[in-house]
Amino acid sequence: MLLNSFSKNIKALGLSICFSLTGMLVNAQTLPKEYVAIQEKLTNGWHTYNHSSVLSHVFMPGSFSVKLSLKSNHPGAYGYMGDAYPSTKVPRAENVFPIAYSADGSYTDMILEWDGNKVQVQSATLGNNLVLLATPLETSSMPPNLIVETGMLWNAPGMIQKIGSKIVAQLPVQPIEIKGTATTENTFLALNAPYLSYPFTGQIGIYSGSETKTLDQIKRIIDGKKAEYETAMLAFKNQAETVNIIHNAIGWNTIYDPLNKRVITPVSRYWNESFGGPFVLFNWDTFFGAYMSALFNKELAFSNAIAISKSLTPDGCIPNYTVGGDKASGDRSQPPVGSTIVREIYRKYPEKWFLQYVFKDLLSNNRWFLNFRNTKENRLCWGSNKIGDASANTWQAAAYESGLDNAPMYDGVPFNFKTHQMELADVGLQSLYIMDCQSLADIANILGEKAIAKELTDRAQMFKKALATMWDDKSGQYLNYRTDKKEFSSITAPTTFYPLLVNAPTAKQANAMVKNHLQNPLEYGGDYILPASPKNLPSFVEQNYWRGRVWAPLNMLVYLGLRQYNFPEYKAELVTKSNKMLVDNYKRTGGYVFENYNGISGLGRNADEKLDKSDNFYSWGALLGFISVIDAGYMGQPLKQISK
Repeated sequence: MLLNSFSKNIKALGLSICFSLTGMLVNAQTLPKEYVAIQEKLTNGWHTYNHSSVLSHVFMPGSFSVKLSLKSNHPGAYGYMGDAYPSTKVPRAENVFPIAYSADGSYTDMILEWDGNKVQVQSATLGNNLVLLATPLETSSMPPNLIVETGMLWNAPGMIQKIGSKIVAQLPVQPIEIKGTATTENTFLALNAPYLSYPFTGQIGIYSGSETKTLDQIKRIIDGKKAEYETAMLAFKNQAETVNIIHNAIGWNTIYDPLNKRVITPVSRYWNESFGGPFVLFNWDTFFGAYMSALFNKELAFSNAIAISKSLTPDGCIPNYTVGGDKASGDRSQPPVGSTIVREIYRKYPEKWFLQYVFKDLLSNNRWFLNFRNTKENRLCWGSNKIGDASANTWQAAAYESGLDNAPMYDGVPFNFKTHQMELADVGLQSLYIMDCQSLADIANILGEKAIAKELTDRAQMFKKALATMWDDKSGQYLNYRTDKKEFSSITAPTTFYPLLVNAPTAKQANAMVKNHLQNPLEYGGDYILPASPKNLPSFVEQNYWRGRVWAPLNMLVYLGLRQYNFPEYKAELVTKSNKMLVDNYKRTGGYVFENYNGISGLGRNADEKLDKSDNFYSWGALLGFISVIDAGYMGQPLKQISK
């Protein structure tokens, strides 16, 4: 009686929700119908969208979660695993090793280690139904219990009951039943919603739907989805191994943002948690994630690029970061790669509505750099305005804006509190800004915005002329310029090779840059490339974040620059060594994709290094392999003009 009564009430509630949502949509009629359709597609069925656990499978729409966990049965001890995810920069009780994540999330595979137990967890979806297969690979002296937690996420309406050996959820959209292939037992846990508990002494299948499924049926479903996924990977031929890693790096980090009702891919679940959840989006990180998503998921690529483009601050820049609760770093931006990546996504999926939807935001960001980061000589400096977070209007915030938070090329450079800029004209920023102007001009021409295209083209030429003054004949390379001392700074980084991106150096100059510096074993050459700072700096041995470690976005941008010139041997070397670093570390660690890599050992994390040196599952680490995928021709011809 109680269940039937609630069912009637929930249907009535569903009607009120429909009216409420309709009201919201009426207020948001500016949303393109294509964008609405994208979010509807991304939020349909079962996905690992709960930011706090990769073992939480969420039914959308409805926000009903089925989360697997483990309970220890060691005598005299109470242990419950709770949430689990792979990424961390602090100690965690569990280890998660991603194996596979299909483009649409219909098949996943991972290994979980906790309290002396090692478990393989696979999932598959068939329509609106979910099956999970938990396989104990190693067990502690007292096998644990497998716990199936349920819950309504994000304050979504619904009622959940345990009825015998199953869970029944009544949602506004539909009812859902959750059952298992093993016999349940009473295990008393202080959980806030109904759960099922199984002695974990063998394989257990968990599934949704009213029809009973056997363990063999679930295994066949899993095997079928696995075969589909492996076949999809084979289509990438010798890039299959790398593409699988990219799928993992994107898929396992993709979540739902209930505040803005969208699906997004933050850099890692650890960073979401460290910023208070449910998400944090960093500027250039998210654009790079959108670019990688475009390899296999158009909707996710669009959603990510739109999410970060639409995060404009009141002053009009795309911020360094934006977090849950509509908070953002209002004082600063980050490297302006957005227009270029939006154009590359459009190159693969030429849907004009996408460009139209983000164009004004990208243009606003471009003009913001002109207004706030320019000097009288048309040289650009990183900075931080007065209004922002706790670090606003400081040297450190300006370094954060560069994306290279503690790079040695910024050591000892004063911060000017009147201009709100570092006293350093930055070659990397100058080059990326020119590239932004060129890419955005191309987009403007595609959209028929001829006057704006001319504005951007003229601006690119103006800053390119200023970039030419940052060439140093003596050292044969571009150098940052101290605006306080009126002299070059001799300290470089891979960013000082970014002029290659915009064809700024002559062929002779480019040859000097590559042969004498990029390939120089005393600077950037060697087995593990490219270090974020040259080897001949004392700070290189620190291997502390941007002081000597290898970072995928730097390799990516230098690679794109090399494509503009004729360096086939060195380009091939950068492609091969970047991909090898990613794949070798993935295999060695059982599935990790690191935030950065040690420039001396080539490891994502040395055994004696602190955990905070590198997040072990950070989406943009996969750019090291994405370079190889681009080079193999799967993403067209980047940086080539599209408009005629």
